[in-house]
Amino acid sequence: MFDLDRGAKTLIGFSLLSTFGVSAVFPYIPIFGKEIGMPVFLIGNLVLLYYLLQTVTRIPLGKFSDIVGHHAPILIGALLYFVAAGSFVTSIYFWPALFLGEIALGVANSVIWVTVPSYITESEGALPVYSFSIGIGWLLGSPVGGFIKDNYGMRSVFFILLSVSIILIYLSWEFYYGTRPGDRRESVRGFIRMAVMSPSSFPVYPSIKSYVDGWRLLRTNRHLLFAGLFSFIVFMTFGLGSSIVPLYFSEIGITSFLIGILVSIRLATSTSIRLTSKFFTRRFGDFRVLVTSTILAGGFIILVSRTQAFPLIAIFSALWGLGSGMYLPIVFDIIGKHSTEEERGVAMGIRGTLGTLGAAFGTWTFSSLAAQLSLGNALSLAGGFTIAGSIVLGLAFRQESGR
Repeated sequence: MFDLDRGAKTLIGFSLLSTFGVSAVFPYIPIFGKEIGMPVFLIGNLVLLYYLLQTVTRIPLGKFSDIVGHHAPILIGALLYFVAAGSFVTSIYFWPALFLGEIALGVANSVIWVTVPSYITESEGALPVYSFSIGIGWLLGSPVGGFIKDNYGMRSVFFILLSVSIILIYLSWEFYYGTRPGDRRESVRGFIRMAVMSPSSFPVYPSIKSYVDGWRLLRTNRHLLFAGLFSFIVFMTFGLGSSIVPLYFSEIGITSFLIGILVSIRLATSTSIRLTSKFFTRRFGDFRVLVTSTILAGGFIILVSRTQAFPLIAIFSALWGLGSGMYLPIVFDIIGKHSTEEERGVAMGIRGTLGTLGAAFGTWTFSSLAAQLSLGNALSLAGGFTIAGSIVLGLAFRQESGR
């Protein structure tokens, strides 16, 4: 950690805080929606909007970072976190503002989760620390948010994200001028010049070419295709963990604080297992570890949906985390090893696009099924889909499994 460059250290701290802020708020938005009378399907559409925006923006935003560098997009992402937090606070008085908050949060995450990993993969030794730090952020945020919701209400939960976003603006500003050549005034002038350029003279977003480049790269890079398809499946389970799962836990009588504990347990095991990813991948290969661990995650999702006893749910949540935790460092490593520096932003955008498409698919499909069947049965079907999809990908890419 102490040997990392200044930019990597700043972005690791930025990522820890951003995941803390988002995880303190996001799991409780569906519960808040239910408390104010929104139907399950409309709540599903609220979460769907968040993921669909990331689906259509990540590739162009990856192209954006390839063209202008990492600094300006990260500052823009921090400002969007602030807009999202302000919209969520407003939703206390005017609930449609929830949708504006989800829009701003979705675009902010698109910027951050493409640009930051692209920078981190270029910093030697930073990737394990980075993936561990974001796990810590997810680990701490959910129980803190749940405790505050139970004791002080959703308004105070939204103020967590608002406070975090102010710190993120400061960190992104430090990263913007602190790791660029030239003095601070020149960095400010450069950012202002970029901001006032017209879309016609700065054809980055929306950029049809970025989609064309992304499609070409996906067709020609078999490793990226595998990483992207697995992102679809794993993000689907992650999306369920932020939409249907909190509603299911609330339905069976678990308080917001205990929901946060369950989320934290899953993320704790998910985070800790990441530190051992190199051991398993060296022994069994990237592809084989991904397939096996995701099949296990699907099985534990089914077990979570079949019980209402808190101790058993806690155990199955922990095992679910162990199954899904290998994904992040392995996929980032695959993309880092099998893409050039010039195309890495687009490659990360492809991964994010397919991932958030999976989250959107899972949220919409299984929220619709939950409205017709039940939350528990919808979760069981999602676990079965995860297992089946992992097996299909394992068979399709079986020649890669030994690498």
